[in-house]
Amino acid sequence: MSDADEVNHSAETALSNLKEHFHCVSDGSVRDYEGNRWMVWNLVDFHRWWLALEAFSGIPLGRKLLNAAADEEEFLLGTHSILDVGWFRKKHRQNAALANRWSLMGWGSFNMETSLLTSNLMAPLCSGFALAAREKTSQSRYKIQWHQHSNNMIRLDFESLERRFSAAPASPVLCWDSLSKPNFSSSPFELDLQTISHGWTHAGERCTMLSNGIFARFFETLTMQGIQLKPDWLECWNFPECIDTRLQVPLVLCTLAVDQLVSESEQPIYIQDVHSWNQLCDAYLVPYGFGKPLQISSLDDQGGVEFLLHPGSQWPLLVGYLFSFWQRGFGRRAKVKIRQKDENWSVKISSLLSYAV
Repeated sequence: MSDADEVNHSAETALSNLKEHFHCVSDGSVRDYEGNRWMVWNLVDFHRWWLALEAFSGIPLGRKLLNAAADEEEFLLGTHSILDVGWFRKKHRQNAALANRWSLMGWGSFNMETSLLTSNLMAPLCSGFALAAREKTSQSRYKIQWHQHSNNMIRLDFESLERRFSAAPASPVLCWDSLSKPNFSSSPFELDLQTISHGWTHAGERCTMLSNGIFARFFETLTMQGIQLKPDWLECWNFPECIDTRLQVPLVLCTLAVDQLVSESEQPIYIQDVHSWNQLCDAYLVPYGFGKPLQISSLDDQGGVEFLLHPGSQWPLLVGYLFSFWQRGFGRRAKVKIRQKDENWSVKISSLLSYAV
């Protein structure tokens, strides 16, 4: 087999493994074989979203993201028994299992012997995944520092901590999520991803798989930072009582960051009528696991629309995208009214200001 044939065979195998591991669900989510939700993130989009969110929050959050990524990955490594390989050639088999996982997710590679990372992901994310692997294999806790040597090479320093190792808990279920698992239909994962050095691409753009649990853990952290939302941000929102002041923080900051992301992107957003929303969701949200509305109905002749949304861990991102699409499609500031509707959520988006027709 030639070198080119080996590369093609490796790419086909990796893509086949990805499609075996994940499937699409009719609620617009992407799930693994144990039902955990994942999203496919364009790395440029994630970087834009992250920089905007950190800027709006006014505080550095990189360490919070690292901890969220580490806790979620440790939890998944445990629930999937990925590193439980038996005693025979244990270290070699654990390294192989870890390499397969990082390749599958598009994270790059982590050498546990040299503590070197090669990844296209932001340092807090891939460093968190590496910390989880180190702690899970050694059953010890570490303090971690990262040193960015180049765009995609990071050296990690681990300092042993005198702390008892206990398994990471499941990700939190915030008020917009639910523990129930309704019986949605599923279909094969069909996103056309291509292998590149240290990851994946889609439509020529680098991308990666990220668990929804990372975001649930990070959003919970945001409720504890004492962040004060500006009055001109809040004037656009009408919340129910169950979304208290603390929980408003991750929802508003996430939406502001998504709006910045969408504004900086080249995505064409055209909204002619209520049916346009299905086309936007099918193009920009559903294939990547960001979810979609269960129902969409018109509210007025100025573009006002009501979305019925199923609970989910990606809910703040979905609301953020719908809000941003509305503002970009109509070129006006939007207001959002959120209410619980049985087991689902009603999200009404309309013009903040009234315009004469």
